[in-house]
Amino acid sequence: MKVVLGKNDYEVKPISIRQYQQLEQNPNINEIDLIHMLTGAPKQEIIKAPIADVKFVASVLRSEWGAELDITPLELTIEFNGKLYGLIIPSQIAYGEWINLEVFMARSPVDIVLMATHLYRPLASDKVGEERELIDYDLQECQSRMEEFQDFPIRSVMSALFFLTTFVQELTKSSLSSMETKMKKDQEKKENQPLKK
Repeated sequence: MKVVLGKNDYEVKPISIRQYQQLEQNPNINEIDLIHMLTGAPKQEIIKAPIADVKFVASVLRSEWGAELDITPLELTIEFNGKLYGLIIPSQIAYGEWINLEVFMARSPVDIVLMATHLYRPLASDKVGEERELIDYDLQECQSRMEEFQDFPIRSVMSALFFLTTFVQELTKSSLSSMETKMKKDQEKKENQPLKK
């Protein structure tokens, strides 16, 4: 999306995790800082722009940054800072990775940057989409990307977190159903055994 301020137009950049956290901490950010943050427009140019343009652009940006998070499709692969990253593949999550994800999700507040480094890992090959191959899970490797991932697009993280949460809920339902079925079968087996004298 592009916005026009006076005689200049500026591209609205995807909101990074860093920017999202700043906006969450300061929901009443002034119009100049908001426009500068989301478009990169120099503050002096924003100050020189007509007030009607500044007010309109700031209003649009305020409504867009929240709405963007609601409609973002799940990205299986994403290019970020010149590198390709892939979303974790649920059927291939390592045991240690799963434990770490559970611990990180239980924290309050959730460390979005740490989650992002775990949800998206560098690709191990040129394969993308459903066929993507990720590098092996390594906690230190994920932690080494935390500073860089401050600028990772928040929309990708939020859709991946929703995906992971939904996956966990379905996995839990399936596990509970399996346990319930096994318990019923065990009970029936017990009831059908002949009584010992």
